[in-house]
Amino acid sequence: MTPDAKPAAVCVALPAYNEEQALPPLLERCRDVLEALQRPYRFVVVDDGSSDGTAGVLGDWAARVPMHLITHAQNMGLGAAIRDALCGAARRCEPSDVIVAMDADNTHDPQYIAEMARRIADGADIVICSRYRPGSRQVGVPLWRRVLSFGARVVFAVFLRLPGVRDYTCGYRAYRAALVGQGLDRYGEGLVERSGFACTDELLVRLAPLARRIEEIPFVLRYDRKRGRSKLPLVRTIAATFRLILRRPR
Repeated sequence: MTPDAKPAAVCVALPAYNEEQALPPLLERCRDVLEALQRPYRFVVVDDGSSDGTAGVLGDWAARVPMHLITHAQNMGLGAAIRDALCGAARRCEPSDVIVAMDADNTHDPQYIAEMARRIADGADIVICSRYRPGSRQVGVPLWRRVLSFGARVVFAVFLRLPGVRDYTCGYRAYRAALVGQGLDRYGEGLVERSGFACTDELLVRLAPLARRIEEIPFVLRYDRKRGRSKLPLVRTIAATFRLILRRPR
């Protein structure tokens, strides 16, 4: 970067549904990490029809940090929330900016944003926080969920074989904004069609052919920080995963 070049901004895209308790510590930690980077930042948050106090929490934080709020009148599902968060982020980003997608339930520690942004600056188009790299750990994750994630990893690895990718289902990722823009230009709202948790796999399948380089970094998944019950519908997620593989772009 030349001395007069403007540093790439970081935009955190958050889909939120009934995360009244998790959002305050997550947003506070994100703010601290982003301000330490000394580069422009913003949040794009989708309140996906929450019925708790999520809207009030987001309204309070929108007065304290750069934040654009998108509100769904009713719950539309994770896929629609992620799609609208990414669309909102892409519209507000320069091509070289970094879009970080993460869960709003405080299981994804913002400390990894700095390393992901650095790797995007060094030429990666997608950076995945991977549960399957040396140094990674999963804290408090139920056995059934570990088995599901590992099984999805094996299936995707066999059928997709993306170079350098071991974790196909973790939604904690950084994208070069230009790549997200390309995906939206090609697919429109079809960039994310699944409504459930298989949407994170779908997004990677859509964007990977457009990416020049995909990298992974190890991280610690802090499932022990999650409040309330999991929103993952097991059978529907497995079925959607197999449909996605069968219909993947070739």
